[in-house]
Amino acid sequence: MTDLGILAAQTYTLIVILLASIVFARLALKGKNLGSYRVQLSVFILIWAAAEMPRAASNLGLVSASDYGTLGLFLHMVSMAAFAAFVGAKSFNFFKPAPKGALSTSTPTIPSLQQA
Repeated sequence: MTDLGILAAQTYTLIVILLASIVFARLALKGKNLGSYRVQLSVFILIWAAAEMPRAASNLGLVSASDYGTLGLFLHMVSMAAFAAFVGAKSFNFFKPAPKGALSTSTPTIPSLQQA
C-alpha cells in the first residue's frame, strides 16, 4: 500500500470515528432514562470512540501521544473490560429460560362479520 493509501485510510478512520461519536452522542442524549439499554450502550461506545480518537490523530501526526502510550493502553483495557461486563450483564437474561409461572396471554378474538 502506498503512503497516500495509508494516509487516506487513516484519515477515513478518524472521520468515521468522529461521525460515530456524533451519532452515539445524539442517541445518548435522546434517551429518556439513564438506566435504559440504549443510553448505556451509547455511553460505552462513546468511551470506546474517545479511546480510539487519540490513536487515529497520532497516526496522522496531529497530536503526539508518545507520552501517554502506556496510560492510554491501560485506559483502553479498562474501558473494554467495563464494556464486556456491561454487555455480559445485559445479555445474561437472554440466555435464561423463561420463568415457569409466566403470565399467560389469551389470544384476542376477532368479531365475526355478519352476513346479509
